[in-house]
Amino acid sequence: MKLKLLLFFLLILMSVPNNFGQSAEIKRIPDAKTPEFKFIGYWYTRGTASNIAPTNDLLRGQIIGRLFGPNTTNTHAKTSSYFEQRFVPMFIYSPQILDGTATFRSLFKIDMTWGDAAYGVGGNNGGGINAGQVNLQTLLANVDIKPKGSSWNVVLGLQRMFDNVRDPNQNAVGTFQNSSYKLSYWGTQGVGISLFGNINETTTARLGYFQLYENIIQENDDVTLWMLDVESKIHPLVEVGADVWFLWDRGKSSGGISVLGQGLNSGLAQYNGAVRLSFPTNKYEADILWIGGHAAYNREFLSGRWWIDGYAIANLGTIDTLSDQSTPGKYADILGVAANASVSYKYGMTANDKISLETQFTTGDDNGANDKKVSSVITGNIWGSPTGIYSSHKALLLFPDPQVVNRYYSAVHDISNMGFGVTAGFLSVSKDLIPNKLSGKLGLATALSNVAPKDGGSYMGTEVNVEFKYNIKVFLTLGISAGYLKLGDFYNAPSVKYDNVTGKPKDPFVIFTSLSWLMF
Repeated sequence: MKLKLLLFFLLILMSVPNNFGQSAEIKRIPDAKTPEFKFIGYWYTRGTASNIAPTNDLLRGQIIGRLFGPNTTNTHAKTSSYFEQRFVPMFIYSPQILDGTATFRSLFKIDMTWGDAAYGVGGNNGGGINAGQVNLQTLLANVDIKPKGSSWNVVLGLQRMFDNVRDPNQNAVGTFQNSSYKLSYWGTQGVGISLFGNINETTTARLGYFQLYENIIQENDDVTLWMLDVESKIHPLVEVGADVWFLWDRGKSSGGISVLGQGLNSGLAQYNGAVRLSFPTNKYEADILWIGGHAAYNREFLSGRWWIDGYAIANLGTIDTLSDQSTPGKYADILGVAANASVSYKYGMTANDKISLETQFTTGDDNGANDKKVSSVITGNIWGSPTGIYSSHKALLLFPDPQVVNRYYSAVHDISNMGFGVTAGFLSVSKDLIPNKLSGKLGLATALSNVAPKDGGSYMGTEVNVEFKYNIKVFLTLGISAGYLKLGDFYNAPSVKYDNVTGKPKDPFVIFTSLSWLMF
């Protein structure tokens, strides 16, 4: 009888959970659901001291373009000092009901200089007392369609327009700055349709269509761009690619930013330091083709201590001018070439322990289209601002530095160098003084104009720069940077300075501190 009672109680105990959380049946904890809504943000603030400032009071807000150019930037005896800040939020929505087939992305930007303006409407302002500025700028608004199990995806709407085969929604901006054409030609955003995908296990491709300008909808006066890019890993550490882009320009110089217009004969091209051509009439039509190839070994130090890459690309096409009766007539042929090569050696244990050498070359032209031939390089800076943002060189003043908010200018702001062409070299040495915590960089950059301007020489100048970056926490970085540019006899030419100012300008310098935070 006692044995039966004992067995009975044992059965009861086995069927009821005990106080220690154990039970006869083990229950599985379900996996957390992937959130439908994601936020990524970027905060950047900068305090600057420099002898560079515009002479036009109307251009003291946002300044883009070539140093000493139509943006009226010049060097002065007095030192300018100011603070700026930028906030860039991105919102990503991928509803679970669609099982990842569709994703919406939007990206905005709020820029301001401390103390600039308040209670107004317009971007790049809002730092005045009381704030209250309507200043939200839309940079991205697109839908990404990728059927389940597919190796292809389609992006529709306002998206990043980069000179690269990779999907900008899936790769960091730093990758684009250091691969393919390094954003030298196209590094902005635009509306269109892009198809990204894998042709096979080692080959990827991008086919894109972008509407740069839609003027009068019933007229043949638009500017459109088609892009075809292919890249293949022929070896685990070696990638090669080929690219073909075609631009159909029927804008007839209309549209564009403010009164500058857009196109080959626009003030915008001159403002950006790109080649600006002059025609017998104000209107023109152009068909422009870019054909290029690029290669890289051990990109981003994937395996080993050497990283080598380079590209070569040619732009060719025709320009037709229009008479008052809008009858096109061939005016000039286009053929320009650009090449870039870089080699880096990682001598230490971190990615910052490296020495890098880079060269940039573009063909030049000494008479524009007057001889019916255009030999200079043509980039997206002719149709937008800023569009070509070459920045892998790590210079601060000679070529564009992307660590900016409202003031983005440099001596060679477009790789065409106003159509004169350029040969440039860059050397930088960096080291982690405290591994993954404190890093330093020393840089040297120099440039020659391949065509000398009238009354000026070929030597543009030499820059020396230094930077220190301290990682307070992951993706939260404090920095201090300084650069000095010794100008050459190129700037003896009145034609390369705003309003043909005589005499060589004072050498520019810049010192700035920064705080950046990438938020997840």
